[in-house]
Amino acid sequence: MTKKRILSLFIILFLMGSLILQGCAPSGESTSKGSQLKFSITTDLATLDPQHMTDSYSFSIANALYEGLVRVHDGRVLPGIASSWDVSDDKLTYTFHLRDAVWSDGSKVTAYDFEYAIKRLLDPKTASNYAFIGYYILNGEEFNTGKISDPEMVGVKALDDKTLKITLKAPTKYFDGLLGMASFMPVKKDFVERMGDKFGTDADKALYNGPFVLKEWKHEQELVLVKNPNYWNKDEIKLDEVRVYIIGDKNTAYQMFEKGQVDFADVPEALIESVISGENTQKYNTGRVYFIRYNMKSKDKPWLANENFRKAIGYALDREDFIKMAFKGAAYPATRFIPPDVNGVEKKFVHEFPMEYYPSKADVTKAKEYLSKAMQELGISEANKLGFELMVDDTSGTKTGVEIIQDMLRKNLGIDIEVKTVTFKERLQRMRKGEYEVMITRWGPDYNDPMTYLEYWLPDENMKNSGWEDQIYDGMIKNAGKETDFKKRAEIMFEAEKYLLDKAPMVPLYFTQNVWVKKSELQNLVRAPIGGVDIDFVYAFFKK
Repeated sequence: MTKKRILSLFIILFLMGSLILQGCAPSGESTSKGSQLKFSITTDLATLDPQHMTDSYSFSIANALYEGLVRVHDGRVLPGIASSWDVSDDKLTYTFHLRDAVWSDGSKVTAYDFEYAIKRLLDPKTASNYAFIGYYILNGEEFNTGKISDPEMVGVKALDDKTLKITLKAPTKYFDGLLGMASFMPVKKDFVERMGDKFGTDADKALYNGPFVLKEWKHEQELVLVKNPNYWNKDEIKLDEVRVYIIGDKNTAYQMFEKGQVDFADVPEALIESVISGENTQKYNTGRVYFIRYNMKSKDKPWLANENFRKAIGYALDREDFIKMAFKGAAYPATRFIPPDVNGVEKKFVHEFPMEYYPSKADVTKAKEYLSKAMQELGISEANKLGFELMVDDTSGTKTGVEIIQDMLRKNLGIDIEVKTVTFKERLQRMRKGEYEVMITRWGPDYNDPMTYLEYWLPDENMKNSGWEDQIYDGMIKNAGKETDFKKRAEIMFEAEKYLLDKAPMVPLYFTQNVWVKKSELQNLVRAPIGGVDIDFVYAFFKK
């Protein structure tokens, strides 16, 4: 799964929940016969090809233009093109029963469209950056990596127009939710082949089977979506039109909201304090965790490979004070690695397995105890010899508050550090090459399960440059992946999280939140990336 962990450093993907609710989404009552939603995104879409999408904005638009076997809305897995599905007793085989649905050209959506799309995702000739998401399927990884060449060996098979069978290589608790992501959206084979490289490059170079169709796409300017009159669940769609402006500057987008030109907008960090208590201000958890990562291969800084030294740093940091300076309160301390919104077996994982490994406030006494142990092990008598360079990038509030980390380590441990600020791109390049000492980096979820965080620390390309490999941890993750009892699986993952924190290849810092504003009459707009796409406007409406 190497591609997944590398790719998600560029993007923050936000995939699906795991609670199945049969039936349609709850109906929203609207007093108007029709309405238009207006908002902005910072960059143009790269493509409308579901098997080539990689960014959160494309996922949000795809969520409205396409429909997969299921639809994920506000963390719930709802029937999509599949009206129902059966799961075998061994939890390996899913049989989906499709409803009557049509493409925007009037042709029928069939199980063969789904089989073609999923095998296209996994076909190495497609070179999809998101092929990894299909590795849960039997022989999906083997086909994608060239170990087998026959697509018929992949565990996806249309039994007839209305029946699709998917076989997994191991029970996967969250698989139904994964099927709502763009990569698994259907595409029509003859249309894709006719379009060739132009497929998904313009509004008329794609077919749609979702709640909306794309009427107009002015590249680098705007997109115009209109309600799909042929969508099977059209009565639940209240918006007639959605106009999406492409505005690169966050401050400009916010000013457009203040002028009434858009219906919602993210709040620039500099304005958070002034609007945080406003009537129209909203806040949601992103599922993203920021942490300190160490390069244990650093030859002239052997203390970075010392477990007690790394934990000393973890206890010396006052996360609450750091957040106040860097994010004006729009974040919260990471006292463990798994965020609080991630699903467990029946409740949230952190509620089923509570833990506060690091304190929100600095524990200086404990930090000094760990530092003392480290210095004894290293044969170093003076703390001021244990300095390092801390690398941060220029894309978040971290660079604003990083000075307070300098002050904390100097005051609490007597350690002097240097701060190096680089671009986001350069930080990623340096991380891959191992050209860093210590850096603040982040991870966001590919799906709503603790495993998406724990898999990050497996010994692949991403970890080898840090020098951390642990066979005990690797074994825990592999055992969790094979466990068919979901409760036992969760217990193994909790033990793995504790073990990870004990070994301290990283120190968690904070979980991020996004602050945004919307018009009070705008209802049913969902901003909850860990449970779905970043901007889910499918069931939105204006109440008057």
